[in-house]
Amino acid sequence: MQRTGINRTDLVGVLTYLIRTKQATSQGDAINKLESGEFDGVNLKEKLIEYYQVKLSDLEDNEEEVDKT
Repeated sequence: MQRTGINRTDLVGVLTYLIRTKQATSQGDAINKLESGEFDGVNLKEKLIEYYQVKLSDLEDNEEEVDKT
């Protein structure tokens, strides 16, 4: 965590992101890759934010479907 700058609250999200994007095979593998310095913490946080972002157009489409019912 010190090497990448990721805090404990973000660690779960980062590990999940690495596994879902097939960059790691398990939680242990993801932690080992973080410890080895394979990922840059700043870039990883940006990728994580992009991964969890919801596009505004998708939200508007969902609101229109809810309004129809």
